[in-house]
Amino acid sequence: MTILSSISFIGGGNMATAMVKGLAGLQPRPRLTIAEPDPAKHGFLQSLGAVTTSDNLAAVAASELIVLAIKPQMAAAVVSALAPGWSSKKVLVTILAGTTSAKLAAFLPPGARVIRAMPNTPLAIGQGMVGLCKGAHATDADLALAEALFTPCGKVLRVADEERMDAITAISGSGPAYVFQFAEALLAGAQALGFSADEAALLVGQTLSGSAAYLMTQGVAQAATLRQQVTSPGGTTAAALQVLNAGDYVGLMTRAVAAAETRGRELGRG
Repeated sequence: MTILSSISFIGGGNMATAMVKGLAGLQPRPRLTIAEPDPAKHGFLQSLGAVTTSDNLAAVAASELIVLAIKPQMAAAVVSALAPGWSSKKVLVTILAGTTSAKLAAFLPPGARVIRAMPNTPLAIGQGMVGLCKGAHATDADLALAEALFTPCGKVLRVADEERMDAITAISGSGPAYVFQFAEALLAGAQALGFSADEAALLVGQTLSGSAAYLMTQGVAQAATLRQQVTSPGGTTAAALQVLNAGDYVGLMTRAVAAAETRGRELGRG
């Protein structure tokens, strides 16, 4: 079992906060330090059991496992400023979309160990999906540390080829937005049929929640079988699916995730 003794976060936004909430339940509980430039956020972060600072180098000094949780466009300035406090004992775990481990390692001393991670927003309720990949100098032990970091907040998938991280971003990283937009569309459809906003929210919310739970109990691989079970020939569901399929529903989703993966690669080259 991998023990996490201390962890420092560079950035105290939503993802970092979600991770801190999950880590706070571990026994033994790791020492948590968060470097957050906005002093107004410090009180809340401290209420979660974390030590706060506005000094990134102080956070780096406090731990050997450092989580980079900032906006990708800030990476060059922030990570290069960490270099004076970096040592060979430290591991950087990055959750920056479209930012390669090599790009971040280049801002740090030679041989810097970087683990690239791609979590999604359900991390906030302990139901996240996280992709993990080693950078060039990271070890299997470093990867195990990163997995232990995210396990309290959801499921983890390790990949050996970092290029696959863009595909993970396209499926699970961006995936919640696809589900949320589907919910928006179904809400609009319910209200178009005369239901109030509250009635539509109840119908759609419970349908999505129950369907997802049922799918998980039966196995996600059974999605096609479950869909067929609901779809009686010539029935109401068949009529609805005929409209979706006429619009190339599966093809549309395939092209959508391909576009997300392509954009991830573009961001990585930027």
